[in-house]
Amino acid sequence: MNMTDVSGVVLAGGRNKRMGTNKAEMKLGDQTLLEIQVQKLKNLGIDDIMVSGHQSDLEGTRTVEDIYIGKGPLGGVDACLKAAKKTACLVLSVDAPLVSEETLKALVEAHEGPATVLSHDGMIEPLIAVYDAALAPRAEEKIQNDDFAVRKMAANPEVKKVEYTGDPELLLNCNTPEDFEKAKALWK
Repeated sequence: MNMTDVSGVVLAGGRNKRMGTNKAEMKLGDQTLLEIQVQKLKNLGIDDIMVSGHQSDLEGTRTVEDIYIGKGPLGGVDACLKAAKKTACLVLSVDAPLVSEETLKALVEAHEGPATVLSHDGMIEPLIAVYDAALAPRAEEKIQNDDFAVRKMAANPEVKKVEYTGDPELLLNCNTPEDFEKAKALWK
């Protein structure tokens, strides 16, 4: 798939209970985690960039509010799939700032629909993935059935898995202050 056919999604919501502060606003170097993720999408040539769960005033982005409030990342994925201007969405969690542009590019290039997810050691990374916008009804159905796990939506046999072969530490999710300290050390 070409980058021109893809909308970008940065999932930046959540209660941030374990971190104790808004992850989107935390800084690595001189950029916030949100700025880092948006810049990656821009560098890839994506021109429709949506931010879910956080009010964004970053140039070249638009904020997409959840339709179903309090439904976790799936609520953000659902809303962005419905709001996408392109046929597919490259979904990226704000709290995985070390994932490389090359990894994201490989995901998009491998995407043939309906979903392509990063895989590592037999585990899928459903918040580093490409989803066809046409999957919006499936996401909404899962929400209406009180099944909010994006992982389950991405676990269908039709989902293509792209094996990640890079440094596993770069897939670090910054969910706690300790995780963020690790990310800062790796960022340097």
